Amino acid sequence: MSNDAHISIQNVDMVYGAGQRPLRALAGIDLTVGRGEFVSIIGPSGCGKTTLLRIVGGLQEPTSGRVLIDGRPPRQAQREKQIGFVFQDPSLLPWRSVIENVRLPLQVNRRRDFSAGKDPSALIDLVGLREFGRYYPHELSGGMQQRVALARSFVTSPSVLLMDEPFGALDEITRSAMRFELMRVWRSEAAPDCTVVFVTHSIAEAVLLSDRVIVMSPQPGRIDASLEIDLSRPRGEEIEETQQFVDYTRRLRALLREHALV
Repeated sequence: MSNDAHISIQNVDMVYGAGQRPLRALAGIDLTVGRGEFVSIIGPSGCGKTTLLRIVGGLQEPTSGRVLIDGRPPRQAQREKQIGFVFQDPSLLPWRSVIENVRLPLQVNRRRDFSAGKDPSALIDLVGLREFGRYYPHELSGGMQQRVALARSFVTSPSVLLMDEPFGALDEITRSAMRFELMRVWRSEAAPDCTVVFVTHSIAEAVLLSDRVIVMSPQPGRIDASLEIDLSRPRGEEIEETQQFVDYTRRLRALLREHALV
């Protein structure tokens, strides 16, 4: 991970509605994410995690404050195809095959020269779906569909990947496998120096994946704590049995309790 500031969130507020009963979703969010850093955001439902992610991705404008990605507004970074998204719903087009779904961002963005992005076939291989390129979404399991969504997110070679509970709808066994799959792809040549912001409700998931975990407060969402995760990479399943891993999960749980979040 580089110390370069890749994402800069500066005093961001988000207020919905007007008049006598406005809803303040975010309050005074300040956060810097380094290039190539994996940052997870945890906190209770309704604390503004998804809203913050949408603002970083240029899908929503804050009421006040600003976000910069490499010194540029998010919408400019989005136009330059520097932001990839993975949501809980893989949102695959049912009438397109796996390879066609992965290729879609290149076609939508009219990149006629596919070499400008990643080779869709190579990405399908990378996520372990080599034999399923011509299959359709209804023929795939939930975990396989999410692998397709992961491959699709890297096809335009984004420098930032925003992930909102991407494994939340999966069973625990598949979810565990996908965590390690994500780390493997993130560390591959498909994602050199890719910066990840990952929203999750799972403390263990946040510790396993992250370089740093951000704890948000109940509404209005504020950053209450930031915890560095000093675990060596690559990380395998055995790391979850170490005392250091257990200590990190306990510390995060204590931080959440301190702010009456669990």
